[in-house]
Amino acid sequence: MLSYNKTKFNTIIPFSGGIDSTAALYSTLIKNPDKKYLVFHIDIINATSGNRYILEKKAVQNILTYLLENSISNFCFKSLSIDYSNFDIPLVWDSEVVNFMAAMIVQDKPEIEEFIEGAIWDDYQEEGFKERLMKIASIFYTCSGRTENDFKFSFPLKNLKKHEVMRLIPHELLKVTWSCRYPEIGLPYTLVRCHKCPPCKIIDNAFKQHPNEFPML
Repeated sequence: MLSYNKTKFNTIIPFSGGIDSTAALYSTLIKNPDKKYLVFHIDIINATSGNRYILEKKAVQNILTYLLENSISNFCFKSLSIDYSNFDIPLVWDSEVVNFMAAMIVQDKPEIEEFIEGAIWDDYQEEGFKERLMKIASIFYTCSGRTENDFKFSFPLKNLKKHEVMRLIPHELLKVTWSCRYPEIGLPYTLVRCHKCPPCKIIDNAFKQHPNEFPML
């Protein structure tokens, strides 16, 4: 793994531990072995996150272990945390937090010229999603002092549906991702996917349309 202080990075990649961010990270790293990436994860703790941030953190750790064990090391990893659980409801979208923190990092690492975003085809079908992308890009540019002339957002998965994104990831890696927003208690005393939140519904639809192709999550 690369050193934060000693490395000049090309690109920054946010990493939640979910399917889409894992696919964006994995495919980017293996396609560009000579580039240097700064990967970061944020523990976002709010009134509705419950155990999700713990499961995401576990997924991130397992995925990083897989990458390093398979000699994929052209990146540096940093873990951050933000806690506003004292408020009754989440104050902002998670993506707004991510872009704000990315802006802070880019101020410290001004050589970075690109942000890899893990949005997929299914996301673009949501009402208001494109407007949300514009808003979070504005947050980044305002807080980082950068502009569209010297910094770009890249969307390598934007034309891929969920099942196509899942095909980008080795099965042993796919099995350790976590995408559910509201995990529930399952048997025997484990946390399982809710099958109700938007990410779960998209995943379940991919399973339904492509049975027996992917390991169960």
